[in-house]
Amino acid sequence: MTVDLEYSEALNGLIQDVLRSEKVLESEQQEFMAKAGKIIKKKVEEALPKSDEAGPGYKHMKSDVKVTVHGKKKKTGVTGVTIHGGKTTAYKWHMLDDGTRNPDGTVHTPAIHFTSKAMKEAETEINKIMDDLEGRMVKA
Repeated sequence: MTVDLEYSEALNGLIQDVLRSEKVLESEQQEFMAKAGKIIKKKVEEALPKSDEAGPGYKHMKSDVKVTVHGKKKKTGVTGVTIHGGKTTAYKWHMLDDGTRNPDGTVHTPAIHFTSKAMKEAETEINKIMDDLEGRMVKA
């Protein structure tokens, strides 16, 4: 199984470089992470297919995407954001993203790599927000 982390690693590196700057206030970090989280959440929801299952109490992954903005970390000195599934769908994310195989090696659930697709599609919008933040830092 391979995991495509090129876009998320590059994006995380860019975000950490901007947020490590001493000129970026903690409130701006929180605001930036909240905006980036909303953008990625939207892209994840667009990349997730809606299943054919329906019924009382059934929750689609597409309608159960959550964003959590974390406070400042001691180790890195920056805030963070996590996009994840809710209580009822979180356990399905890796199976749908990476796919699953039967014991005989045949594909049971094809991989759709919705997380890498979402990160790739969100990159331009997040870069724009980072540029705006850097522009505010230069003016200050």
